[in-house]
Amino acid sequence: MTTMKEYDLVIVGGGMVGASLALLLRPLIKQGLKLALVDAYKVDANAPLQPSFDARTSALSLGTQRTLEQLGVWSALSLHCNPIEHIQVSQQGQFGRVKLHAEALSVPAMGQVVENRFLGQALWQSLAREAQVDILAPATLTHMNMIEDGALLTIDDEGETSELKTKLAVLADGASSTGCRLLGIEQSKHDYGQHAIVVNVTFDQPHENWAYERFTQEGPLALLPLTANRFGIVWCQSPERTEELMSASDEAFTAALQQAVGYDKGRISKVGTRQTYPLALVQATEQVRSNVVVLGNAAHALHPVAGQGFNLALRDTVALASQIESDWAKGELGHLAGLQTYLNSQQQDQALTTGMSHGLPTLFTQTGGLWSALRGTGMTLLDNLPTAKRLFARQAMGLVGQAPRWNN
Repeated sequence: MTTMKEYDLVIVGGGMVGASLALLLRPLIKQGLKLALVDAYKVDANAPLQPSFDARTSALSLGTQRTLEQLGVWSALSLHCNPIEHIQVSQQGQFGRVKLHAEALSVPAMGQVVENRFLGQALWQSLAREAQVDILAPATLTHMNMIEDGALLTIDDEGETSELKTKLAVLADGASSTGCRLLGIEQSKHDYGQHAIVVNVTFDQPHENWAYERFTQEGPLALLPLTANRFGIVWCQSPERTEELMSASDEAFTAALQQAVGYDKGRISKVGTRQTYPLALVQATEQVRSNVVVLGNAAHALHPVAGQGFNLALRDTVALASQIESDWAKGELGHLAGLQTYLNSQQQDQALTTGMSHGLPTLFTQTGGLWSALRGTGMTLLDNLPTAKRLFARQAMGLVGQAPRWNN
């Protein structure tokens, strides 16, 4: 038996982006907005299984922190965060580097680093208190059709079929979006030919809240400061080298990582569980249609260099929530004109952030002495030009434009 339910808005995907959007819409929910959230995984607020809540870490920009404060989740989440007070960007074995310091930028920290599982817990614990949000999980989206003034979603809810009629569907279901596939929205993919090895490590010296981005010929190597004097490592390598490193003993892996990092940060004293995933730039060819928005990794999944993927997605999410508020008040929720206004407001930020995350690893894998000299000269100039350096830092901190404020 098929049941039919009607909503103003259905979010497909309950990861960090989908959950954040639901929380941003709490003021409208209190005013009567009917919202459902659909996710393929059972998400427990205390032990989330949703893939975006895995053992990886996220570098939360200052702008993202401010949004999480507005959502009311920061006080709990901050217990698991470590501040970034200093950043160094360099190329291995070559001259030229850029150093950024929070104090020089008149901020207490340029960002915070947190393990995704804690971010997932904070979001879902807050969302679980919203009794007016229908959470359908685990539930799988099986069909999606556009109808007059909305969309019709068919879901398999643990063997039971339900149809959800909505004025607006938000597809936040990841880089391999089922919703995009069902609607024929193509997602272009640029394969970087690399995998990221993700692991948390401890050195025998304090990290003093430094974050490092080192570019090597094999790929970027990022060290993000975590609580308990740990670093979250993102080490980009070829698929072949990744396979070797993933199958190596702890001793052999530690030795290889120590050689890549060097000894200026101390000796590695402990290595956690290794994970890996392939690297690609994924971009939806359409982000808005009448009654449909593509959001988060479904819209743009970025290279992890500079750690801007979630920060950009959350800025999009804040802008979309503001547009939804405006359109719902006018009785125009899901209308293409409003959704296009949202997209237009975000296109410059998306282009800048995507261009930086794509351009940096591409630039730094160019071989030859001339390329090395150009990169070194460029970093040296940036490090010595205060205005350019501040603009670069503001983009990295997610402070481009003015984000709307929301009441909890």
